[in-house]
Amino acid sequence: MKGSTVRDSEAPSTDAQPVLPGGASRVAVIITGVLAAAALAWSLRIEAGDPWFYPATFILAAIYIVGSLVAVRLVGSRFRWHASRRGIRDAVVGGVLLALVFFAGAFLVRFIPFLRDPVDELLDYARVGSLVFVLITTAVNGVAEEMFYRGALWRAVKPGYRMVVTTVLYTAVTALAGVPLLAFAAAAMGVMVAVLRERTQSLTPPIIAHLIWSLTMLLVLPQVV
Repeated sequence: MKGSTVRDSEAPSTDAQPVLPGGASRVAVIITGVLAAAALAWSLRIEAGDPWFYPATFILAAIYIVGSLVAVRLVGSRFRWHASRRGIRDAVVGGVLLALVFFAGAFLVRFIPFLRDPVDELLDYARVGSLVFVLITTAVNGVAEEMFYRGALWRAVKPGYRMVVTTVLYTAVTALAGVPLLAFAAAAMGVMVAVLRERTQSLTPPIIAHLIWSLTMLLVLPQVV
């Protein structure tokens, strides 16, 4: 088992193999997904400025991280973090380009009330609360989400269906926020990070792209919408 763990962390081809988790690992993935969705729904019911918002978001991140680590360890494996320079470059470029696209789209959102109002309410968490804490929780949850959707869940899905399943489920859970633009963004980003995950066989590029996009949007959208 120890030998398989080393190979999984070092060999680029390992993740591309049709390695499906055992029953216990799949159960761990399902439980993690359900608990995370419930935690997200709970956190979004907390009013902006409420001190419980930050603990709630960190609890959400903890569910994703712990559940993902448990799921992969149940099959004697671990995540692969190593990525080539090209993979890192593609992640940076992809994250920046997606951020630019949504930055341009944000100008249009201002003139469409049913899109603007939900976004405006969501951004109240950054406006009313501590921007530093919101940045931290956004970054931590970005890493946590990738560990689950492009990590544990990715491993639980049969090769050939991973990109579609992880993107659809990520979009569906994000839609719980009740922000149409955010759900659309999740779909677009889900496709991009899934492609990066498939091409690099590493979690690092998806995380980099995710953080570039989410942190840029957090800092830019309040000035535009």
